[in-house]
Amino acid sequence: MSILSGTGKIYMVREPVCGRFGMHRLLAMISSNSLGVKWNGLDEITVVTFNKRKTICKLLHIDSCGVDCTTRILNTGRFQVMLDEEQIPIHLTRDELETLLMEGTAPDKAFPLKIAC
Repeated sequence: MSILSGTGKIYMVREPVCGRFGMHRLLAMISSNSLGVKWNGLDEITVVTFNKRKTICKLLHIDSCGVDCTTRILNTGRFQVMLDEEQIPIHLTRDELETLLMEGTAPDKAFPLKIAC
């Protein structure tokens, strides 16, 4: 079972966002387009942000029922986000986001991770 919605676009914002920001502040940043996510205010989206040290990941999911803010805080280590610098924000698939949340890393679009058997 997944907490992620099966529909809607998923964006990962590469620029760090303060880990203390809550749902209301993040929603205001998305609505004003200060995070670079071009959202029309109607479509279902999920926005993924990280703090500067990449120890906190926040998911802000917006749909027709309301807004949900989920926070993942790592006790040890950091999220290893390997993406091209030109792609800010980047569109993710649901599988890539689940990999990021479960394994702590997202594959580079140009050079996907090779899993050794």
